[in-house]
Amino acid sequence: MTAVTEVADRAALDELLLDYYAVIVAKLAAAGVPYADTPHELKASFWPNLAHFLPPTGRLILVHDAQDRLVGCGTLQQIRPDAAELKRLYVRPEASGFGLGRAIVAARMAAARELGYRRLLVNAIKGNTDMLRIYEPIGFQYIDRYPECADPIEVDPWFVYMEYRT
Repeated sequence: MTAVTEVADRAALDELLLDYYAVIVAKLAAAGVPYADTPHELKASFWPNLAHFLPPTGRLILVHDAQDRLVGCGTLQQIRPDAAELKRLYVRPEASGFGLGRAIVAARMAAARELGYRRLLVNAIKGNTDMLRIYEPIGFQYIDRYPECADPIEVDPWFVYMEYRT
């Protein structure tokens, strides 16, 4: 697991992000969310914002397996002077079950403490039990939507919002 300062293999991250966004779009559709963006459109929106996920104010965590294949990721980005948002937590299915999701969350939380963030914010699709069973036991508390959430306000009824105070 590595917090990177640059993306050395953009093609590998593109592939992982497409997998991640395909899962998100499927979960949104299953929840009945009227959402029109495709995984390709969502992935394309990542790259113009890459600097937000890199030092000095953010982190991009990448996880590779023993064969050096990219199997997981997570981002941390500053949204206020004292707060950061956790996004894009993803572990490929073949790498799940080994605690990588929790390890990515722990790495982002440690980075947030190092950066002096006192609050961590996250959102999830209602019923996304994979994500919620990571965040709830750590002590994330449910809150109302936070103003800096970049997801469209139209999808708000299908999301939950959480906060952790460091």
